[in-house]
Amino acid sequence: MTALENSNALVLGANGLIGSAITRALAAAGAQVTIAGRDGSRLRELEEALRVDGLECSVTVADVTDDGSVARLVDGLTRDRPLDIAINNVGVSHRPAPLAELELSEFDRVIAVTLRGVAVAMKHELASMTAGGSLVNIASSAGLDGAPGMSAYVAAKHGVIGLTKTAAIDYARRGIRVNAVAPGPIESGPIMHQPAEVRGTVGQYVPLGRMGRPDEVASAALWLASPASSYTTGAVLTVDGGKRA
Repeated sequence: MTALENSNALVLGANGLIGSAITRALAAAGAQVTIAGRDGSRLRELEEALRVDGLECSVTVADVTDDGSVARLVDGLTRDRPLDIAINNVGVSHRPAPLAELELSEFDRVIAVTLRGVAVAMKHELASMTAGGSLVNIASSAGLDGAPGMSAYVAAKHGVIGLTKTAAIDYARRGIRVNAVAPGPIESGPIMHQPAEVRGTVGQYVPLGRMGRPDEVASAALWLASPASSYTTGAVLTVDGGKRA
């Protein structure tokens, strides 16, 4: 029997490279994984890629900015059994700009998805968990420090870490653990559209001398989701190659 055999798991925001890697790690560990996000075509591509490798997942389209959409998603997953694992890999960014030059519409958009979306997801997921449940938010090293020109994103990710710590306290007596992973420079998202030399330059500023891989973030999320971290809650696990050190 594998570590998460038959666990009822949800990966919200599985569209990108990190979400895909997390999904793969959970499925390989034996979990029954449902992936959800707004881009159904990309989710189905991931479903097919997993099938080729002998792994399985289910696909549901959901939008974290729509409360009803998230409620229906979680209700459907927990009709017959509680939710054991929830991974919230939710967020959007914005173009770098000092706060005085950032359009408020952009600020509102980032907060609506990256902070409020996570709060909505957590609200429904926690209500559907019982003792032994594990919720993991994918935050960012930007949620622990500042980042020039990224005020909305930094504020949202700080908020996600605050939600994580508070929920960990609120749900500890129910035996539900709530933690976060804070990735640093990872080979995913917009950086992958940059030339290899640009990515190499970013890695030079990391003590380990390189950018991280999505599977390294997935390994951290898997540990927090699994019984191996049974005495860990309210933690923020940095996966940043030593950058914050």
